[in-house]
Amino acid sequence: MTVQTMRNLDRFVGVPCCWILAVVLRLLPPNKTGHSATEVHNILVVKFFGLGSIILSTAALSMLKKRFPQAMITFLSFESNRELLERIPLVDNVVTIGTSTLPTFASDLFSLVRKLSHAKYEVAFDFEFFSKFSTMIVGLSRARSRVGFALPALWRSRLLTHQVSLVKGLHVKEAFCSQVQALLGDASVEEIVPPNIFQQDSASLDRKMPSREGSIITVNVNAGVTFIERRWAPYRFAELIEELSREGNFFFVLTGTMPERAYVQKVIETTSNPERCWNAAGLLSLPELGALLQRSTLVISNDSGPLHLAAALGAPTIGLFGPESPEFYGPIGSSAFSLYNKIPCSPCMNVYSAKSFRCPYNAQCMKSIQVGDVKLMIEEVLAVA
Repeated sequence: MTVQTMRNLDRFVGVPCCWILAVVLRLLPPNKTGHSATEVHNILVVKFFGLGSIILSTAALSMLKKRFPQAMITFLSFESNRELLERIPLVDNVVTIGTSTLPTFASDLFSLVRKLSHAKYEVAFDFEFFSKFSTMIVGLSRARSRVGFALPALWRSRLLTHQVSLVKGLHVKEAFCSQVQALLGDASVEEIVPPNIFQQDSASLDRKMPSREGSIITVNVNAGVTFIERRWAPYRFAELIEELSREGNFFFVLTGTMPERAYVQKVIETTSNPERCWNAAGLLSLPELGALLQRSTLVISNDSGPLHLAAALGAPTIGLFGPESPEFYGPIGSSAFSLYNKIPCSPCMNVYSAKSFRCPYNAQCMKSIQVGDVKLMIEEVLAVA
């Protein structure tokens, strides 16, 4: 299924399903979990979209582990996120739903409902921003405490026991942590925990990567399919690679997904030295990508998941922002920096509209970022890295 298909299902089918579920749950006897209000053995966390969001949620997971060290944390997401979740040390159990086809989704959902009826979660968190589907899942868990972001809608309030305001000026990491604080009180916010990258991941990367000379600069020219206005112009990426090639001995690895491979190749072909570039789009597993980012001298990326992965792994990182504000969604790390020209109409990416807004100004926010601006920031980043 495409992202748009999932959005349409959530929008048009989600609300009546939430109402029906709310009525059913009121008729059912309470789900007896734990012997006291403070006893927690099983925790469910739901987050379907966003590799970067999952990474940023690890601070909240760390808070839960610190407060409930013996509890099992089950993370529910889409199958495409399994590789990442299985590498996060805070996650004890990964449950996924496939989205490749509607029958696959329906089959996995049926299996999930059966699992939820037996799991006996005491606490469930909905880390999606305003999804009906994720709220339904949290409701179906019948956990004693069900936490999510607040909306002035009865379909959501009837399925949650705790609602937390989403403040746009607050970073997403802090927003996830605020859900945990709603349950635990004034628990201190923890740091982001990176996924595990092992030696075998680096060895696997070496078997795929061509022989090269020079330091690696990883360039992520893509931004996913949900909001393509986040892309910096491909000709500017090519120009930046040209200028950096003249100033140092670098090997450029350009990343992306398999459907983006042709787009990435066009960027490489625009440069005058494609032999110093490798199109890795669609060729790397997530652990191999992590190994690449760890050994990179520098990572330059649009606002997307690999940006947050690089920052979490400690790579010197520059994120290019326009439709979204780094104040809300910027990378977090000791060597992570953001470049953002706040023009009057930015930010326009809105979680309330599932990031479905289409820019009428041809992404002027991204066009305002010049190659010279990026080069100046590169000098600053490499000076402190």
